[in-house]
Amino acid sequence: MKELLVLRDLESIKAIAHPRRIDILKAFEKEPLSAKQLSQMLDEPHAKINYHIKTLYKVGILELVEEKIKSGIVEKYYYPTAKNIMVGKKVIDFSLDNLWDEEQKDICISKFENMSELFYRAAEEELLQPYNVIEYDDVSFTESEIKEINEAMKLKIEEILGRKAEVESASGYNIALVSIPILEKEEYNL
Repeated sequence: MKELLVLRDLESIKAIAHPRRIDILKAFEKEPLSAKQLSQMLDEPHAKINYHIKTLYKVGILELVEEKIKSGIVEKYYYPTAKNIMVGKKVIDFSLDNLWDEEQKDICISKFENMSELFYRAAEEELLQPYNVIEYDDVSFTESEIKEINEAMKLKIEEILGRKAEVESASGYNIALVSIPILEKEEYNL
């Protein structure tokens, strides 16, 4: 089972948007369940539960983990493909106002969205380690201190890249240092 599944298409989002399908996902604990077991747990007709299971299976939210023959009937057992499910931001990113004051803002947003997508994919593939993310929330810096941090990071990366030819076992990474100005509390809702 993966740690994270990011839904990136409307078909997957529609599949999980149904309240009964969320109930089905919440019903799973540590073991696979069949449609019959789920219908008993949720007090729902077997045919309806089976329909919802097939929908979730079709888009990859559930996986078939076992088939057992009971009284001549094949009983299929399913389990969620991931512990956590998220909706990818790009799928629902919509704005009527696509006009930006500066072309530079478009480039920065595009780079951030690309890095965000790479982060989600690495999380899905369980490639992230604790050292891959360093986070400091709600710290105060001056504009010149932020520039100093950026310059120090850039110099260190360039120094390491200069030695890269000496290291045979180096792996590829995408690196971003993002400093996000804190908005006033009434400007955002978390």
